[in-house]
Amino acid sequence: MTPATRGDLVRRTLAVGAVGAGAVLSARVLLRPQLQTPRRLVDWDDVRRIAVSRTGAAGVGINPEALESAYTEMAARVAPLMIEVCQVPLTGYPRFIALDRAGFIDANLGMVQRLLAPVERIRATIPESLATGMGRRMLDRYVGELFGLLSRRVLGQYDPVLALEDVPGAERLPSALYLVEPNIAGIERDLRLADTDLRPWLILHELTHAWQFEVHPWLGRHLESVMRGLMLDALSADGKTLLPSRQMIGKLPDTVRGQVQSIRHVQAVMSVLEGYSNYVMHRAGRSAIRGSARLEAAIQQRRRQRGPVERLVLTITGLELKMRQYDVGEQFAVGVVDRAGLTVLNRVWESAEMMPTLDELRHPERWLRRAV
Repeated sequence: MTPATRGDLVRRTLAVGAVGAGAVLSARVLLRPQLQTPRRLVDWDDVRRIAVSRTGAAGVGINPEALESAYTEMAARVAPLMIEVCQVPLTGYPRFIALDRAGFIDANLGMVQRLLAPVERIRATIPESLATGMGRRMLDRYVGELFGLLSRRVLGQYDPVLALEDVPGAERLPSALYLVEPNIAGIERDLRLADTDLRPWLILHELTHAWQFEVHPWLGRHLESVMRGLMLDALSADGKTLLPSRQMIGKLPDTVRGQVQSIRHVQAVMSVLEGYSNYVMHRAGRSAIRGSARLEAAIQQRRRQRGPVERLVLTITGLELKMRQYDVGEQFAVGVVDRAGLTVLNRVWESAEMMPTLDELRHPERWLRRAV
């Protein structure tokens, strides 16, 4: 080996060593706790700022008092229609609240914060580092963009006020019904639906969600229990840290299988919730809602008009799956009613055990074997 070759080898060795040392030092810097107060899992103020910046000028300028008075009259008119399918009357429900897009963002941030409260409490005990700081900023951007997109698309919403931890002495918030007026006015204008009962039609859908939870209180408790179990499975055995224990690692296969089953169950329940509400809106609304056939066609057209970026976002976030839940759940309702009638369909509201599985949703006859 010549002196020149040996020199090249030494230089390469030093260079590789420097790169390796630099990587180790960078990792240490990224992971080193910072001398500051631990930060939250998500910077909610930053998320809101990002989301509101995506709402657009059309998302502001409503008159909540006048709109809510009109919504109340519409709800009183369409609520009796539900009994055709639901068979049990809805005697009480929350008032409808008119939201602009920023109001929708605030309402949903409140929902998410309630659900993430246990994780936030644990996250607050973990020292901040550059790595966790960068991860949080990426999460802030993701969540903010997602809420910004939803604020331009969602028309109505029912909030059953689910929570994953009990705070001693805390008063439970009442459930709420929302209509996002700028979005409703937008499709009313763009799809030329001014001569239809668009708002009563949407109210009928959201009132059905209220019926599902208000008349069947086991439903909210059950969803809280399942989601609480999913959250605790992701924590250590003591439920107080995000770091897995050795015992948890050993039980990982069983934990994962249990989580998958729970997630599939929640997906099935959500499909029933959305599909049944659509079934009520379509069946009960066809005889009493002005322009119901046009409204059904318009909503389908709106779905087809999603741009490529929006379709990509919906796919990545799993929201596309939620959209399909409407169709799968409604097809299940139609299949059961065609075979056995409405009384049998309404057995899904008896208990968690009577909820169909994902397989039974696609094959209603399999659910009917144990329901009849």
